[in-house]
Amino acid sequence: MPIEIPENQRTVPWVQSLVGLVQNQAELIVHLQVTTQELRDEIARLKNTPKRPKFRPPGSKSTSGKNRNEAPNRDSSNDERSAPIQKAKEEIVVKPLNIPNGSRFKGYSAYSIQELTLTPKDVIYKLEVWQAPDGSIIRAHLPPEIEGSHFGSDLRALIHGLYASGMTQPALFQFIRNVGIEISEGQLHNVLMGEARGYEKQSEAILSAGLEEAPYIRVDDTGAKHCYQNGYCTHIGGQYFAYYKTTASKSRLNFLQLLAKGKEGYVINDAFIWHLFEGGVEDDILNAFEAYNGKRYSAKKGLVRLLNMMGIKGKKLRLTCLEAGLVGFVQETLKPGQVLISDRAGQFAILDHADCWVHMERPLRKLVASTTEIELEIRQVREAIWTLYEQVKAASISQEGKEAIEKAYDALVERQVISLGVRGVLKAFKENREGLLKALDHPGLPLHNNDSERDIRGMVKFRNVSGGTKSEEGRAFRDGLVTLKQTCYRLGENFWSYLRSWFRRNPIDLAACIRQRYQAAANPP
Repeated sequence: MPIEIPENQRTVPWVQSLVGLVQNQAELIVHLQVTTQELRDEIARLKNTPKRPKFRPPGSKSTSGKNRNEAPNRDSSNDERSAPIQKAKEEIVVKPLNIPNGSRFKGYSAYSIQELTLTPKDVIYKLEVWQAPDGSIIRAHLPPEIEGSHFGSDLRALIHGLYASGMTQPALFQFIRNVGIEISEGQLHNVLMGEARGYEKQSEAILSAGLEEAPYIRVDDTGAKHCYQNGYCTHIGGQYFAYYKTTASKSRLNFLQLLAKGKEGYVINDAFIWHLFEGGVEDDILNAFEAYNGKRYSAKKGLVRLLNMMGIKGKKLRLTCLEAGLVGFVQETLKPGQVLISDRAGQFAILDHADCWVHMERPLRKLVASTTEIELEIRQVREAIWTLYEQVKAASISQEGKEAIEKAYDALVERQVISLGVRGVLKAFKENREGLLKALDHPGLPLHNNDSERDIRGMVKFRNVSGGTKSEEGRAFRDGLVTLKQTCYRLGENFWSYLRSWFRRNPIDLAACIRQRYQAAANPP
């Protein structure tokens, strides 16, 4: 006799499928609404009509009514971690009026202020000229920081400091003229651009020190215009350094060339084979390259000849092989065991890579629940992710409970959910398990890429205020200036003090400081 299934049990799968269908349609509607609004904004931009105002969401708190006693928000471009500057002190005694006879002095009531004096002055260097007994002429020479310029070292440091803080050249010109300095727009431009090559050289030394010493590096990029063409600025940084480079491309090949620090080389090694394997190259080609393991080429044409000899003709496959050759070369030049942290953009997902938990979880914030059940599901998954995040963070320091964390991670990614969006996030967590749990094998490794995003805001501010650069010199100057400023912040050095020492021709060796900091952290007393 067949067993009858109760009616309510037969309808449960059907109801669940309907709930899932409704949620998928709700997510699709939200996606289409966003796309429609983006298209409307683009049409409005092309028609040169006013931008749509940004309204505060209903029920959210206004940011204009903040408590004035609260500290303002700070980003990584500020100098709160910099070494303090020695201030001059001055005491002014103020006596009250109409003191009656017989009054007794009871001390002082102190009131402290901070002041700054900007006093323009002309300095005349009178270079002595002597004639030796043999008739030869002996002339005095200008101090090293003055030679080649008619503007003092502190004035030039002030100009560069204000420009690094976001002041444009026209605004800077007006300010310097109003202070009382006689300078033309062309001279101001020369004062800025005169340090372009020096900044560029120092920034390349910073990159070399960071890549050679840092246990991990963080990367990110943003848009940047050059010569009226859209380009990209790539940020490479770590705990004690930051480096910026603007190029026309954001490809993986471009990123590998930055890591190669201007050198060229192609190496067939294990990293080469692994990169081809990750790129989906067929096994017979991988086996063919195994016969050339250890082969090195100093130029691109050497590897191209090998590809021609092996009969590899596909354009995409040849490009992947060239990338693999650079990966092999870069892997040998980097510090052994160094980890790369990024938002897993395609150009950065190479070498020993760790993924950012914040970027992986971010899609959950944008999901719109169609039912209270879906809303509860999204909230529970987010809470589970961040609970696991804290456990991984603690385990990366103590190296305890790794197996339990891995089991909890596997249970999370295998959770059964209704929402298609939540399912996609859990699938991404499952596919990137190794990168997200990388910290379990590397003590102290950050689980996010927030520091790199904060560092690159300095370049975004430059782009928004000044637009793009128009010459190679200007590009080198901007990239180098931001590199020096942010590296000073990372090291805790005062950027103003650094600029003054730079123009006095006795700058701090930032590359040496970076090496010292990393070596001290790796070998604590």
